[in-house]
Amino acid sequence: MRTHAGFSWSRMVPALLLIAVALPVWSEEAKGDYVAQLKQQVSYYKTMTGRFAPMYEPLARQMVQDYGLKYGVAVDVGGSCGAFSLALARQTQMKVYCLDIDVPAMRLCGVLADEAGLTGRVIPIEGDALHMPLRSNFADLVFSRGSLPFWSDQVQGLRECYRILKPGGVGYVGHGGFGRLLPPAEREKLVKWRLESFAKSKPEGWKGPGEALPELAKKAGIKSYRLVKEPEVGWWLEFRK
Repeated sequence: MRTHAGFSWSRMVPALLLIAVALPVWSEEAKGDYVAQLKQQVSYYKTMTGRFAPMYEPLARQMVQDYGLKYGVAVDVGGSCGAFSLALARQTQMKVYCLDIDVPAMRLCGVLADEAGLTGRVIPIEGDALHMPLRSNFADLVFSRGSLPFWSDQVQGLRECYRILKPGGVGYVGHGGFGRLLPPAEREKLVKWRLESFAKSKPEGWKGPGEALPELAKKAGIKSYRLVKEPEVGWWLEFRK
């Protein structure tokens, strides 16, 4: 059974079911304390507002330029508290669903969307990338940066990304990259940090350079794809349906 919003009830578990309840009226101080606690709980918030802060606007602009995005639906898979989702919504009139399995990140994403005046256009969804609570043929753009190395089954994750993509839509999934529109000085700093961090340790699920992405795409049943490589670090799988 499906709803008009694009959700598939058969796929809602383990997604969060939002139930309307009477909420207390919070004072500004209490609300501020709650938001501060969320920012402490979500470790990626420090990264998205710190080292990675210059990356999201140019990366969203690249998606807009490359694929002519203006209206429609986008899904940011593994988007944490919504840095890319917010950047894309600011540059388009798209409805952007930010999907992540982390509950505090989704709560913080909702707060940040409200603060940015993007309520109803950036929509947080708690869900597993391997079993997304979204119907097939749902999104005009499926985007994911840095989430793939953490998927326990990368083939299944790509299969899900392809399933929710509309015919004619585009997927852009990768790891380690920063996009081609980031100013050179900013990119140089991030590449230096990335190479140094990789020399010390690699993320859980890391299986080496992204030259393996086309093989994953084949196993996922994706027929139209290409590998996009950035200088030094950064691998993306672009695919269409």
